[in-house]
Amino acid sequence: MHPSIQTRRDILSVLKERSVIATAEFYEKVGRVMPVILFRLQVKPAGRDFFHVVDSASGKVVGFRRDHNEACALARRLETEKGHE
Repeated sequence: MHPSIQTRRDILSVLKERSVIATAEFYEKVGRVMPVILFRLQVKPAGRDFFHVVDSASGKVVGFRRDHNEACALARRLETEKGHE
């Protein structure tokens, strides 16, 4: 990986950590519990114009689409179906 790309990724990682800390401090100041949003299904690129829907708990591919928006829609649909089981 090019050094400038790695540097940028490192900076973004630190900024994300600071953002999470600041958000937690905000919720603490207003006396509320910070909501946790975890998605079980993730859309990951799997080649040119091809996307897998991956179960983050098991790492298994549960679906695929050729369009990113369709893959995201599939992930949302499967996520809601799993929530009702």
